[in-house]
Amino acid sequence: MNSLESYCLSFKTGAIVENPMKTLPSKWKAWNTLIDRLPELSRNRSLRKEVESLPLLDLDGLDNHKELRLAHKILAFITSVYVWQDGEGGETESLPVQIAKPLLQVSDRLGIQPILTNEDLVISNCIPSTLPTEEQSLSFLQSIHKPTYHGSWEAFITLSAECELFFAPILLEIMNAIKAQDPLNEDAITECLENIVKAFVQFRNALKNFYGKLNSEEFYVDLRPILCGWSHGKLKDKGLTYETNSQHINNNNNDKNENKIENTKAISSCPFSGQQYTSNTDRRKCIGASAAQSITIQTCDAFFQIKHDPVAESKSSRMRTAYNQCLQSLWNFRNAHISLVKRFIIQPSQSADARIKQLDIKGTGGQCLNVFLQRVRDATLSASLD
Repeated sequence: MNSLESYCLSFKTGAIVENPMKTLPSKWKAWNTLIDRLPELSRNRSLRKEVESLPLLDLDGLDNHKELRLAHKILAFITSVYVWQDGEGGETESLPVQIAKPLLQVSDRLGIQPILTNEDLVISNCIPSTLPTEEQSLSFLQSIHKPTYHGSWEAFITLSAECELFFAPILLEIMNAIKAQDPLNEDAITECLENIVKAFVQFRNALKNFYGKLNSEEFYVDLRPILCGWSHGKLKDKGLTYETNSQHINNNNNDKNENKIENTKAISSCPFSGQQYTSNTDRRKCIGASAAQSITIQTCDAFFQIKHDPVAESKSSRMRTAYNQCLQSLWNFRNAHISLVKRFIIQPSQSADARIKQLDIKGTGGQCLNVFLQRVRDATLSASLD
């Protein structure tokens, strides 16, 4: 079995990257400057003009995983704000080659989507707070970068990261339980399951911090559009076009760099949708919802093998009880998450206008929230053992 480290995970911090990079080497100074200025540029609506004047930079010299992750983060942040800074009706339908081409390339190298992900926004975007303990009103963490000028990003990013940290003990027990299967050690597996139940209490309690620290209306109106992906507004049917031909650059800043990147043939299928597109060497179309979801609950689903018609066996009553208690803990977490969604999405939708109308009562993936979340929650207990 592969180690957690091989998946860039940690027993200490879970998926959260310890000591993430903050800036790329000097060759990519233009990218570093742009992400540092994102809040200001989003406020005065000048990001698109700045992007159009960027040079086209290749990835030569970005060799290690942390550098590639930071490059993806910078480009994904810029992309999402570039598209949605003006809300529905003001979204752009194409992404300039200066951002699109390197984003596609770094995404291919990392094996992730060319869109803002949870990995960009949370996983590799937090460090321990440098404030004195008594001044840490939001979190014991602080974010490195924010997509826009809205103050609620700090709470959303850092509190989401706290949830990831509190999942680390669960991740440890999952790995220990898997190891205890060969050779089979039922007592060890049962102990792991019981420890997961205990760890879920703190994991679920981390959700409560959102209530007093995150502005629900600002989250609903201003933050959610940046997280929604390319499945709403003008992009709903055709998606976002990623330009890949350097001849489309309308400035002279790229003379030294444009020949370093060869035009690669566009891929016909969208990387985060099953739909097919006719494409050529100049552009690539992508359509799909956000990839800004955490792996935490998906990991639990996979571990417990939760499905609508599960087939499971247990060799001892203690193990069966511990397993069912784990499922109950997961159900409780999902129920707490539904309450959070009601507070930060459904209730604000009744008093505030969404900047993207299709997100009124839908998730960033387009699902009707109440129906979808309740169905998933209820499927959790369907896997219980008699």
